[in-house]
Amino acid sequence: MGPAVELWKEREMDKTRKKYEKLSEKIMLWVEKKKKKAKRKLHRTERGVEKAKLKAKQRFIDDNERIEIIVLSARTHAYESQMKEELKVKEKANLMRTTTGRSPCTFL
Repeated sequence: MGPAVELWKEREMDKTRKKYEKLSEKIMLWVEKKKKKAKRKLHRTERGVEKAKLKAKQRFIDDNERIEIIVLSARTHAYESQMKEELKVKEKANLMRTTTGRSPCTFL
């Protein structure tokens, strides 16, 4: 009975070891799978953040370009208005000089 019991014990111990080795292997595979998934999610999120930063930067550049266009247009319009007003003043002054021969009086 001694050797038969020892043989049975060894077989059962081998079965148990193999069972838990397989379980340990499954656990390791599961951990690796989950870690890879988490890493992919992190990279995806980081890429999303980078894309958001790039999009915000591009929006900033576009806004600045739009502002520059508006400012250029406004300056041009203001300059043209100034030139027109100065021309009107000059024409009026010339008209006064030619008709009256004296400079206009100003009311203070």
